Amino acid sequence: MRRALLLRAGCPLLAAGLALAAAPPAQAADTVDVPVANGTFADPKAPDNGTAAGHAGWSPENNAVVFGKALAQHPAGYQAASLNWNGAALALRTRLWGVKAGSHVTLAWDDSPGVDKRCTPEQLKDGQTYNLSLIAPGNPPDPQITTKGSDTVGTANWTTGRTFGFDAPEDNPMVSFDSAEKRDSLSCGPLITNVTAKQTPAPVDQKVRKEQLPGPKAYKGNEPLEPGIAVDDCEGSATNCTFTVDKDSSYQYYGQTRIVGEVYINCSRNAVVDDRKLEVTEPPYDNLTQYYALKGTPLTPSRSDLSQSRPNLAAQAAAGFSAAGGNTAAVSTSNPLTWSRTATKGINPTIQPGEVSWLEVQPARERVAGSFSNARNTYRLDATFDVPAVSLPDRWYQRTGPLTDVELQRCGSARPTAGTPDNGAGPDKRLLAVDAPPAGVPTRTVPLNP
Repeated sequence: MRRALLLRAGCPLLAAGLALAAAPPAQAADTVDVPVANGTFADPKAPDNGTAAGHAGWSPENNAVVFGKALAQHPAGYQAASLNWNGAALALRTRLWGVKAGSHVTLAWDDSPGVDKRCTPEQLKDGQTYNLSLIAPGNPPDPQITTKGSDTVGTANWTTGRTFGFDAPEDNPMVSFDSAEKRDSLSCGPLITNVTAKQTPAPVDQKVRKEQLPGPKAYKGNEPLEPGIAVDDCEGSATNCTFTVDKDSSYQYYGQTRIVGEVYINCSRNAVVDDRKLEVTEPPYDNLTQYYALKGTPLTPSRSDLSQSRPNLAAQAAAGFSAAGGNTAAVSTSNPLTWSRTATKGINPTIQPGEVSWLEVQPARERVAGSFSNARNTYRLDATFDVPAVSLPDRWYQRTGPLTDVELQRCGSARPTAGTPDNGAGPDKRLLAVDAPPAGVPTRTVPLNP
């Protein structure tokens, strides 16, 4: 049955079937910086002419070494990490946080042959080799790189601005620098520092349904972690975790329209004005609740929002949302993160003679993506919430259309009681003319489902 849209005062002048974002569909964004943890290996700080064990933010953390500024001899004064130490060829790995699958990434770094006193001229004269690996499923590229050579043991020869581009095969991809130096002294290996990255983010897929959000991901350092462990950690205390919104992956949108209240059929000869109040509830959705449901251990209370089942974690998300909106103190705000919303709206639609009419609402919603972090145990939890939008109004529509044949017949049927207004009193005054049903065949009414 075809229905026409009747424009009413105070109602949006838009087609009711729209379910797109308030903003234009997401396009490929400009190239932006990607933070690289400890990219200049400044942590831990080593003596200028000495070394220090470890390199924060990289894996493994404790079996490698950083060279102090004077020893590394980088032109910008950075410390550097060696890819060989204590008789072993090393692999230094880190994740590029905030990179989404499908984004194009350009990694940049500087390298030099080793400056350790145990190096030999033979090891240094033609440069030293290492691989740059992308740790991901499938067969990612694995280029081998050779540093410049050095004529003198203990003298660096830096190449700056090396680059490697790839399309991220997964969220938060991991890159690895792997030494290929296994000649003679295994403590003499190439140096790397000044690791930076940029990305051209993939367009945000705004067709993902709120009922089937992508699952959460958790990490301890650079290694994957069962998400429930990170959830319990954040919930353990109101201050355990800090939530940071990923603005590039978050957006506001209008949900699918739905009918609210009754459907009106006007069989009279006059317009009918109906004054009524409608109550509409918008529930929250999130991939943490969905994750537990898929595991067979749904959160309690059942089918409630996260602010009831995990109040500490929900409060951390709300504080991070407020901070991202410009309220860094995360206190009183005109745009809070609202987990659920029930609104009552007064409506007075007019239904013309011979028309059917109903009301629809198109809810304003907000998709919020971001990450919880706990620096104490290096936990990270990527989560997504889909909640009612506060800063975007709902859209209300009155939909009307002509009566169907079944509705016309129903309007013209006999009055159930004498008190029913006679819509067929006299052929010249009837709203419509309906033939009598065939003799011996009872009148049949088909329920309308507009």
